[in-house]
Amino acid sequence: MTYTSRKLPPVKALLSFEAAARNVSFSEAAKELNVTRVAVSRQVRHLEEVLGIKLFVRGQSSVELTRAGRRLSRVASNGFQSIAEEIEAIKTSSDDRLITIATSNGVSTYWLMPTIGRYREIDPAVDFRLLVSYDLINLVQSGVDIAIRYGEGNWSGVQSQLLQRQMIFPACSQSFMTRYGPFETLEDLLKVRLLDYEAAADQSSFWPSYFRDMGEHMPVTPRMSSYDSYINFVQAVLDGQGVGLVGPPLMQQFLDSGVLVKALSVDPLPQRGYYLCQPGGVAVPEIVSDFHGWLQVELGKPGENVVLTL
Repeated sequence: MTYTSRKLPPVKALLSFEAAARNVSFSEAAKELNVTRVAVSRQVRHLEEVLGIKLFVRGQSSVELTRAGRRLSRVASNGFQSIAEEIEAIKTSSDDRLITIATSNGVSTYWLMPTIGRYREIDPAVDFRLLVSYDLINLVQSGVDIAIRYGEGNWSGVQSQLLQRQMIFPACSQSFMTRYGPFETLEDLLKVRLLDYEAAADQSSFWPSYFRDMGEHMPVTPRMSSYDSYINFVQAVLDGQGVGLVGPPLMQQFLDSGVLVKALSVDPLPQRGYYLCQPGGVAVPEIVSDFHGWLQVELGKPGENVVLTL
């Protein structure tokens, strides 16, 4: 059930009930909340009326929780305890060592996260907040220090530096190649299942367009599985379910390890690029500047870095 404030009972009544249930005493709850016993009793009665549920069995000198009261008590106590702990954590934490990064799921999973892991060894005091989004969010309004975006680098109000261009070619798992390969021509790939990422930003990342851009014609409709999630698409390729159009830089770790191999001996087809972005015209803290510079070296490809300030 989705939370809305209208689905919750009055907070004051819920607080009184939680204290009374935890202490199994209206008097002790009153002392804790610095109110009168009558006030606690009134709030608990109000909660029972709002919910239409009896929460306490009242005796002359004692109270006892009903079955429903015990259930609600557990939930209320856990909820208030979680809120208190989170508030304390927020109060004691410092944003001075926090870097907020925004990027897509694929970039964060296959490229950025291993890099962050290495940086923690350099500066263990740094904390990261990762925002995964495919939307073109406003970096300043979202409190983002650094973003990795895919495109041409021409975003308004953003300083962009090209890290690497996306390169694609037909690739498959080593096990798939052993079972179905080798493949000599693009047309040979039509004999096996092809995998498509249906949300790809570049037209040449779709098989029919790839054939065309490679100067070939797709003579028959291939066996095809498609995915709207890049993570699921890559996993299907890794699992040996077919051949997909992938490549560096996101898949470099799998190519280096031999988990993925080229299905066909063809030159990589360049696409648009991954850009390291920061909000334009905003003062950058030293901790962000240091990490930004480190990312340029770690993720950037020599000779391809171009700075755009728009």
